[in-house]
Amino acid sequence: MMNVQERLTAIRGLNPAPVAERKSFDIRNLKKGGYVDWDDQTWLVQNVYLYLDVKWKDFSKRKKDYWVTELELVSLNTGKVCFVEWEYDDELEVSQTDSIVPLRDIHYDGRSIKYRDLEDIAEEEEGEVIVDGTTYFYVEDDTWAGLFMKAGGSKEGTPMRAYEFASKKDTCLTIETWLEDNDDRPEREAFISHEIKGNLFEVLQTSVFK
Repeated sequence: MMNVQERLTAIRGLNPAPVAERKSFDIRNLKKGGYVDWDDQTWLVQNVYLYLDVKWKDFSKRKKDYWVTELELVSLNTGKVCFVEWEYDDELEVSQTDSIVPLRDIHYDGRSIKYRDLEDIAEEEEGEVIVDGTTYFYVEDDTWAGLFMKAGGSKEGTPMRAYEFASKKDTCLTIETWLEDNDDRPEREAFISHEIKGNLFEVLQTSVFK
């Protein structure tokens, strides 16, 4: 959460591009320090994170790079922080993180899910979990592995796997496992998200004004 003084400082950095120029922008143009209108608020791009899609088994790179970009946005109206992801494969796909889910609240076979359960689900290519009474079904085609990095930082990346589940309510559950130093018990985190339309974002300024 950004405090009032920090928000005032951020507002002073806003220098919108001319309207005619802004019409050529979309969410893909945003970089750290950029500004965007969305959901009746003005947001500052606080950080940009990148995921490079890699092979599931050994995290080796594919012949053609495919990137998923995550924007950490902070509202200049309220100070709230929100995460939005976008990717482009024939068309622009955008999703918004709704909430972080404690792993103990994800139930599989009547108990909290364990790492071994995720491995079994991926191996069988099917399975379902329950979060707060909502059932999420494993989606093999959307499950993927990546190398995570901060834009402008090291290009080595931290290996991770994303196990994807979808509900009948048009929400998705992602369980990420982070593998460092060949850890047999990787760190895990989970979140619920939903798809949103990319044309809802009006880019005011793509990056820090110079």
